[in-house]
Amino acid sequence: MASNLSLNNRDEDTAMKVEVVLRAGAGVGESPVWDDRRQVLWWVDIPAGMLHAFDPETGRNTSRDIGQPIGCVALTDGPELLVGLVEGIFLFDPDSGERRPFCQPEAHLPENRPNDAAMSRDGRFFVGTMAQQPDGTPRGHLYRIDPDGSVHHLLDGLHVPNGLAVSADNRTLYLSDSWAPIRTIWAFDLDAGGGISNRRIFLDTASRPGRPDGACIDADGGYWSAAIDGGELVRLSPTGEVDRTIALPLQRPTKPCFGGPGLSTLYVTSLSPGDTSEVAGALLAVSPGLAGLPEPRMKIAGRGST
Repeated sequence: MASNLSLNNRDEDTAMKVEVVLRAGAGVGESPVWDDRRQVLWWVDIPAGMLHAFDPETGRNTSRDIGQPIGCVALTDGPELLVGLVEGIFLFDPDSGERRPFCQPEAHLPENRPNDAAMSRDGRFFVGTMAQQPDGTPRGHLYRIDPDGSVHHLLDGLHVPNGLAVSADNRTLYLSDSWAPIRTIWAFDLDAGGGISNRRIFLDTASRPGRPDGACIDADGGYWSAAIDGGELVRLSPTGEVDRTIALPLQRPTKPCFGGPGLSTLYVTSLSPGDTSEVAGALLAVSPGLAGLPEPRMKIAGRGST
C-alpha cells in the first residue's frame, strides 16, 4: 500500500507531497519511462534483469524476467519497447515476450553494458555504456542509435554515464558522470542530424549533497537530477542554476520521470545497496506543481507508425 509523506522543499520551505507508491526493494531501480498509450510507467531493476510496469491507477506492478541485466528502456512507434541489454539493444514485445536484436553498439566490449539512456525529440536513442565491474578506468562510451538501427559513436572516456536528457527544442543534450571523482553534468549542442558539439559544464556537483544520477526535463525547460547519496531531487534552470530541491525519504534516488494524468507526477526510482532508509529501493511519486514533456518514440525504419 502507498504511504504519503509530507516533506519540505528546502529552497522554498513549502510542503511537498512525496508518496511511496511501491515498496519494491529494487537492487538498482532505473530508467522510468511513462507510456502514454498503455498508461503505465516502465522501469527496470538492472542486476535482477527485471522489466517492470507500474499502473498508477490500480497501484499494480507487473514484472517480466528478461534473463540478463537490463540497463534502460524506451518507447517505439509500435508495440515493442527498446531495451538495453548486455548483449545489445533489442526490440521487446512486452505482450508476447518476443525479443529480437536491433543493434549491438559494443559487441567488441563484452565487459560493458548499457546504463542510462534518453530519446531525443525526433526519435534518436542516446545510450551511455559502462563497465559491468567498474574499476576506476573510464571504459564507458556514449552512442546515438538511429531509427534504421545504425550506431554512431559520440564520446568515450566515461565512467558511469548518467543524466541523459534532451531539451524541449531538441537543441541541447545533457549528460552526467556519477563516478565520485567526476560528479559533473555537461551540456552539448545537439544538431539536426544528431551530432553533438560544444561540450560545457552545466553543473559541477562537488560542493552539493550526492552525485548526479538520472535526469529528465520539465515543460519549462528545467533539468531534474536525482542526487544519489544526497537523498534529494535537484532542479536546474536552463542556464544551469539550482532553483529548487526536494528532499526524499531515501538516500539513493536514481532517476526521475514525469508521468500520469497531465504529466504532472514526478516518478523516482531508487536502489537498495548502501541505503539504510526504510524504503530503500522504492518507487516514489512527487507532485512538483509543474508538468513534464511527452516521452518521444522511435519510429522504427521500414514500417509505418501504429
